[in-house]
Amino acid sequence: MDEKQINAICDPTRLRILGLLAEEPMTNTEIYEKLKKQGIMYRESIFKALEKLKEANLIKRQYNEKVGYKYELNFKMLKISEKLSIELN
Repeated sequence: MDEKQINAICDPTRLRILGLLAEEPMTNTEIYEKLKKQGIMYRESIFKALEKLKEANLIKRQYNEKVGYKYELNFKMLKISEKLSIELN
């Protein structure tokens, strides 16, 4: 993991987004709706977080003809006891 990726995960909103995408790929609207329930109210902060994660190569955006762009993780996650280990593709 490089410095850009470490900096990208040092933000609570970006960590929440990674947690959501660990469950399933989502559109930015789906991410916004879930995070809105957790108190994150601004779409702009979510767009900025998605862009930062994409620049760090932690997520990727794939076009889906039915719903538009979906974001998904760009790495495999392995859970070792209570800690999370990230292995990049």
